[in-house]
Amino acid sequence: MTFYAEKFVIFLMVLIRVLALFGTAPLISNRAIPSVVKLWAGAFIAFALFPLIVARSGEISLDLGSIIVHAIQEFIIGASIGFSMGVLFSGVIYAGDLIGVDIGFSISSLIDPQNGVSAPVIGQMQYIVAAFVFLILNGHFFLLQALKASYGIVPIAGMRISGGAVEAIVRITGMVFVTAIKIGAPVLISLFLTDVLMGIIARMVPQINVFFVGLPLKIGVGLMMLAASMPFFVYAFSKLLEIFENDVVELMRAM
Repeated sequence: MTFYAEKFVIFLMVLIRVLALFGTAPLISNRAIPSVVKLWAGAFIAFALFPLIVARSGEISLDLGSIIVHAIQEFIIGASIGFSMGVLFSGVIYAGDLIGVDIGFSISSLIDPQNGVSAPVIGQMQYIVAAFVFLILNGHFFLLQALKASYGIVPIAGMRISGGAVEAIVRITGMVFVTAIKIGAPVLISLFLTDVLMGIIARMVPQINVFFVGLPLKIGVGLMMLAASMPFFVYAFSKLLEIFENDVVELMRAM
């Protein structure tokens, strides 16, 4: 009887790690996906991974306190994988927010279905493009591969929080701002140069109302640069995706 109880606890730990990943990973954690679908999908993946994990897992304590501690550890591991990849999409939305404020679109916002909060229109547009690129580059498959590989790096009941893990999480979180600047650089630079140009014109020709001239000019320049820089956006996002994939692996090794 103890044998079957131990196997059930191991399956429960696997399920918790999978569901934690599903609750934090980009696209998968979208609120548009019903919770029941996530639960059944997580149970299916956990059932598929269970034979591979149980064969190389050691003995696990059946004490209630130990089970709760192990469950918390599994949740942290799964959530860390999803959170690390979600930071990339947060940077994309933040880049759109910076561009929207500079253009003058900050007043127009939509409800972000990912987070359930108000988000800028340009940020939502870039998020959709990034989601397509993420799927085209098989980013969703990487999440599943990272989940499977995490058991080889951090087995069940084998998590040890170290200074390296905390440092990796802080560094990955700080990448939100780096990602936003890298992705929005072409448009932000062009808008900055437009502001400089309008300042020069205002000094040279004081009779011109810079506000009424500059507002539509910045909208036109911003939208044109946004369209022209879309190939750069796709290229930069694909390169950043590779960096974040490596960061996920390093974070698992630090645990």
